[in-house]
This record gives sequence, structure tokens and C-alpha cells, in this order.
Amino acid sequence: MFAHPGFVEAIGRAFSHPVRLAAIEDGNGWQAAVPVFEKRRGPFKASALPHVTPILSPLLRGSIHETEINHQRSALDVLLRSLADTYDQATLQLHSSIVDARPFAWSGWTVTPRYTHVANLAVDDPVAGWSKSVRYTIRTEAENYLIEENSQHTEMGIALMAASYSRKEKVLGLANRTLASLAHELVEQGLVRVFAATRRASSSPEAVALIAHDGRSAHYWIAGSKPGPAMGVLLAGVVPKLKQDGIQSLDFTGANVPSVAEFKRKYGAELQTYFVARRVSHPVLRVLDRFRFAR
Repeated sequence: MFAHPGFVEAIGRAFSHPVRLAAIEDGNGWQAAVPVFEKRRGPFKASALPHVTPILSPLLRGSIHETEINHQRSALDVLLRSLADTYDQATLQLHSSIVDARPFAWSGWTVTPRYTHVANLAVDDPVAGWSKSVRYTIRTEAENYLIEENSQHTEMGIALMAASYSRKEKVLGLANRTLASLAHELVEQGLVRVFAATRRASSSPEAVALIAHDGRSAHYWIAGSKPGPAMGVLLAGVVPKLKQDGIQSLDFTGANVPSVAEFKRKYGAELQTYFVARRVSHPVLRVLDRFRFAR
């Protein structure tokens, strides 16, 4: 999904990152490739992980034999060396299908495990595995809300997400208008769908979810709600709709904060591990990184 050319190009425009493609090819075509979002850190050139990009991961033509990994001669190894040679700093957020992060570690990248919940929508009833408390809330509250799919609620979804950050005394770090412009562009391309839950007799949604998708898998990409039952009711309407439309999985996009992880756990999703891989080649940037993370 997040390697789709439409998404990559939209992200590059939104955050003013020149977009490149790093690729390794042989007589059979590309064997490994990854989109690169270039940015400057003073005189240094970086391959960045942009905002709201849950996955920035190498694409591989096929599986890599373990012998190729052990000898550090796979197409992935060549790709990683190319990135290290070209950029003074590079950050990737790997797809959960990459379960062997040794090529990154052995190439001098710092590899950090992260977590997310992924719901299987291919089962007969994807809501049946939700927690009792969530299902009780839905039974008692669903009739109080109108669920609709409408991109006119995009700005409200972003505002609700920003308000949620504020309640947690965190900073979103993005201008709402920048994020809204990006979201509308992706909606127009058919890569994002916007769902909202509005309390009956009210004109303003209490919960909005922007779902990024590729027609087969989906991500809970941008979402926000007022405190209360609205998001649970909204997801109870969204998940069956996604299943009906052929979506087979829903990634809740991160379970790395205790309160967030507990919220997402209640929706019957499987905990999965993914990795953030980062390489800082230039010694000056390594010193700057130490100061940044020490604050």
C-alpha cells in the first residue's frame, strides 16, 4: 500500500521531499527496490522516513535464501550498501513480512523492534473476536449514531486526531492543512476512504477514521474521536464494510504506547512485530543524534 506510486509521490509533494527509487537489478529485472524520500540535514543528505508513513520498506522480487543472507550477497544486502554509500543517514520502517532483520544489523544499521495489531477480516465474523466490553458498548450505543463514508469529514478527522494528541500532552508536529491536503489527494486516487460516526441530531462527527488501502489490505491510517463510545461504534460499521469490499486485513498501525496498545487489542487483532532500521553513516550526524535522543 505505502509503496504505491500515488502514495509515494503524494507524500513527497506534501513534505517537500524529492523522491527517488533505489533499485538493484540483474538480467531478470529488479530484485530489490525501495522508495527514497530525500532531505537535507545541513550539508548532509538523508533518506527520510516522512510523517504518516507507517511502512517504508524494501520490496523484494522473491524470498532470499539464508545462504545469501549469511554471505551478505543478496540483492537486499546490495541495496543496503547502496543506501549507505549514497546517504549520510537513512531510516526505514519495515513491513511485518520482513521477520529476519539480520541483513540490516550485519550491514551496520540499528534495528529496533516495534509492534502493531493486525485484524484478519477474512474470517466469517471479524467482529466476533472483539472484547466483551467493546461489543457491549456497540450493542448499547450503535443506534445513537449515524455511520457514513464521506470525504467531507476529512478535516474533522484530522482535527479530532490533533485534539487527542493535545489531551495526551503530545504534539502532532504537522499543520492540519498540510495533512488535509495530502489526505484529499489520496482520497481522489482511491487510496484512502473516510468514515465517520455522528451522534443522531448532531451535525458534527464524534469519530472519524481515514483508512488507507490497496484493495486487499487496509491500514487505520489517520483517526480521531471524542472520548466515549464513538470510535468503537464507528469501527463496528467500518470493518464489515471493508470485508464486504474484499479487504482481508486491517492493520491498526502501531501498538507501541501502553494505552494505545490496549485500545487496539480489544478489536481482536493479532500482535505482530516489525522493525525500524536506521543507519547514520557520518560521525557528525551520529553526535547530533546522541544529543537529540539524550534530551
